[in-house]
Order: sequence, then C-alpha cells, then structure tokens
Amino acid sequence: MSSTDIATSILFVSQQLAIYGYLSILITGVIGNIVNILVFSCYKLFRRNHCAFYLLAQTIIDCCLLVFALSFRILELAFTIDYTRTSVVWCKLRPMIAHTLTLLTFSAICFAAIDQYLSTNYHAWLRQMSTFRLSRRLMYVSIIVWILYDSIFLFFFELRPGIGCNIYNADFSKYYSFFHYIVLNGFIPILVSTSFSLLAYLNVRRIVQMRMQVVRRKLDKQLTAMVLAKVASLVSTVLPSIAFRIYILNVTVNSTDTVRIAIHQLVSNIAYALFYINPACTFYLFILVSSRFRRQIRYTFTFLKGYGRRCCRLPVTNQIVPANDERSEFE
Repeated sequence: MSSTDIATSILFVSQQLAIYGYLSILITGVIGNIVNILVFSCYKLFRRNHCAFYLLAQTIIDCCLLVFALSFRILELAFTIDYTRTSVVWCKLRPMIAHTLTLLTFSAICFAAIDQYLSTNYHAWLRQMSTFRLSRRLMYVSIIVWILYDSIFLFFFELRPGIGCNIYNADFSKYYSFFHYIVLNGFIPILVSTSFSLLAYLNVRRIVQMRMQVVRRKLDKQLTAMVLAKVASLVSTVLPSIAFRIYILNVTVNSTDTVRIAIHQLVSNIAYALFYINPACTFYLFILVSSRFRRQIRYTFTFLKGYGRRCCRLPVTNQIVPANDERSEFE
C-alpha cells in the first residue's frame, strides 16, 4: 500500500471512531447527568449540603457542555456541517460558550474539593468557613468572571474565506495554546482539585474523633469518596489531552507527510474523546464508588414514581418503599 492509501485508511478509522465514540459519550453522559440532577434535587440532605450543591451545579454544566460541544462535533464529522465556516457570529460564539462551560465545570469540582476539605476539617473555624452563602456566591462570581474572560474570544476568533475559523493573531495564539489550554484548562484545576480532595480524604479518615451526627458523618464520607473519584477522572482524562497539546506545539510536521498527519488526527480525536469522557462519566463513577448513592437512586425513582401516581391519581400498586431514615431525606 502507498502512503496515501495508508493515510486514507487511518483517517477513515479516525472519523468512524470519533463519530461513534462521541455519540456514545453524548448519549450515556446526558442520561447519567439527568439522573444525577434528579438525585441531587430530590434528596433533602443533598439540597442542604454545600458540596452537593457544587456537584449539582457541575452536573448541570456538564450536561450543557456535552450537548453543546459534542452534538456540533458529530455534525461536522458525520454530515460535514460546520456552521463556523459559514457564520461569523457562530465562529466567535462557539469557542466562547464552550470555553466558558469548560472553565465553569472545572471551577465547580475545585470548589467541591475545597468545600469538602473545609467541612471535614478537625478545626471548627475552618468548618465554619463552609457556608451555603459562600458556595452560591462563588458559583455566581465564577459565572460572571469566566463569561467576561472568555469574551476575548469574540475578538480573536476570525472567519477567513478558504481557511476557516481560527485564531490568526500570533501573540494571542501563543497565549491560547500555552496558558489558556495547558495551564488554565489543565494544570491549575488538576493541582487544586487533587490537593484538596486528598486533604479531605485524610480528614475523613479521622472523622470518628469529631463530635458529629452519624447522618452527617456518613454523608461526608460519601461525598468525599464521590469528589475523590471525580478528581481522579479529571486527572486521567484531561492529562492526555494536555500531553498531546504540548507534543503538537513542539513538533513540526511536513505537509507532505500524509501518514503522520493522519496519525496526529487519530490521536487528536482520541484525546478529544477522553476530554469529554470527564463530564460524561460522573454518574457512573458515583455508582461505582458509593453503595449509598446506588440506594439513593432507587429511592429517588420510587419517590418520583409515587409522586407521579399521586399527580395522575392512579392506584398505588405494590412497590419498594424506602426505609424510614431514607424516606425522611425527601420532603
């Protein structure tokens, strides 16, 4: 086979892998995030917990990010429909919205890790810093800050005929590649979330020594395990994308080397898929690490089923009823 045939085959495999991979991530991610939203919204314990508030906010943002980013990506690959090549407005808005949602979900997981460290700390003055007022203010401020920050993409993304939508300013392109993508979207959230989630884990190991209600103690252990699992997912899915980005920035590829270009495209699609596995896998991680969360899912659907029957005035059939302690967590 010639190099052209090999490159064509690699590109075909890359395209098919991307289409079906992105579609699977989109479907499973949206379903999982919707279930997460139901569980975090129905349970009284979660609605009154600061860390759960961050996880709920992150779940909503993740769902929006998956629908917004992957749906258009699938359209480009499967049907060659790319509105960024035909609309100047969409060329500027799409990167702004995508980057804002990405930074918001990273902020939410960092806030959750910090809050869990504070709320499980042995020192009372640190625990008192974790409040609902602070959590809401932090999320509102982060929304405003990241929208203002990402508005710079409205000015630097340009649509040029025959070339496409991209950053053509050399200085901003360097800033985007090195600081925004690698540092702001990579190392900072990884370092912050990893550090505070590990510290929260160490706090939970000695939580027995603290005078705390049993329900609160169980909830803190559950949330710490969930946050730690989410941070592990963040590290394992975002780091490959950062590594590939660093590699691309330091390697020059000859435009005539079609095989190498095709391989880079394949690796890029795999890294892109891994990056979006992070917002898609939250629900499945929580099921894996928390047996209590699995019970809460069953009780949530039982509660919603009973609520639906009462609204529709349907007769109640035999069903699994939550235990008294679990039932009391619903309103």
